[in-house]
Amino acid sequence: MGTGSAQQLPLFSVYRDQSGVLNPASISGNYLLNEMNYSIGASYRRQWMDLKDGPNTQVVNFEYIPKERDELITGGHIIRDQTGKIGQTGIYGRFAYRLELGRRVDHAISIGIGAGLVQYRAKLNDIRFAEPEISDLDKPNVLYPDFSLGVYYYYSDKLYAGISVPQTFGLSTVYRDTSGSRAFDIRRVQHLYGVVGGYFDVEWFGSSTSFIEPSLWVRYVPRGPVSLNFNARYQISDFYWFGLGGGVGMGSPVSSALHLETGMKLGESLNILNSQWTIAFAYDVPLGKFRSFLGNIFEVSVVYSWFD
Repeated sequence: MGTGSAQQLPLFSVYRDQSGVLNPASISGNYLLNEMNYSIGASYRRQWMDLKDGPNTQVVNFEYIPKERDELITGGHIIRDQTGKIGQTGIYGRFAYRLELGRRVDHAISIGIGAGLVQYRAKLNDIRFAEPEISDLDKPNVLYPDFSLGVYYYYSDKLYAGISVPQTFGLSTVYRDTSGSRAFDIRRVQHLYGVVGGYFDVEWFGSSTSFIEPSLWVRYVPRGPVSLNFNARYQISDFYWFGLGGGVGMGSPVSSALHLETGMKLGESLNILNSQWTIAFAYDVPLGKFRSFLGNIFEVSVVYSWFD
C-alpha cells in the first residue's frame, strides 16, 4: 500500500477570530482592546467552491478570563471539518496561565495547553478504486485524543505574537477492515504555527477610534511547504472595517490567493452597553494555474463578547 499527503488541519481566512483554535495560550483581541472577558463565536468556511466535496469547516469557540483572576485564560471549541469522504469532528478545552513581565509597561507571556477528543470519519467504502486494495472497514468512525501546546506574548495591548504546536504528539489514526487487520493509517503530524500582529492608532478621516491591524500567520509542516497568510485590517470607526491581504505557499501551486475581508462591530455605536457583536466576511481568490478548477473561498464569522 502506498502513502500520500494532504491538508490535515483546517485553514482560516479570518484567522484572528480563531486565535483560541490556533494557539491554546492566545488572548483574543476582544479582551486586549476592550477588556471583554467573555467571548463566544461561530464561523463557517467553504474552501474551493467550484470543487465538488471541497473542504468545509464549521467552528464554535469560547473564551473566558475570570475578572478576579485575570492571569487565568480558559476556553474551548468544537470543530467540524469535511473534505470529500474524509472528515473529523473534535471538542477541545484549553487552559493558559499568564505571567506579567513588568510593572511600568503592560506586557506579559502566557503558556497554554489544549486537549480534546476527535472523531475521524472515513467513508472509503463509497469510493470505487481502479485496483481495490482496501477491504470494507470495520468502523468508519474512530475516536482519538489530541493535544496542543502554545506560547503567547503581548506588549502594551499593541503588539502580539504566538507560537503553537497543534497535534503535538503526532498520534496515528488506525483503521481496520472487517477481519480486524490494519487497513490503513492516517498519521497525524505535528504542525508549527506562528502568529504576529499589532494595533496602530490612526486618525484618518477624523476618527479617533481608527486603527490598522497588520498580521501574519506562518504555518510549517514537516516535508511540506512553508505557508504564509498576511493581512492588514483597517478599522475605519468603531463600527466598520475592511481588510486586504494574501496567502502564499512556498513551492505550492495551489496555496497562493488574494484575500479580501470586511466586517462590522455592533456595540457602542448602537448604544449596546457592556457587550459587542462582531460580524466578519472574507473572500479569497486563488491565484495560479488551478484557479479556474478550484474556485474561490468564502468565510463568515460571528462573535459576541461581553464583560461582567
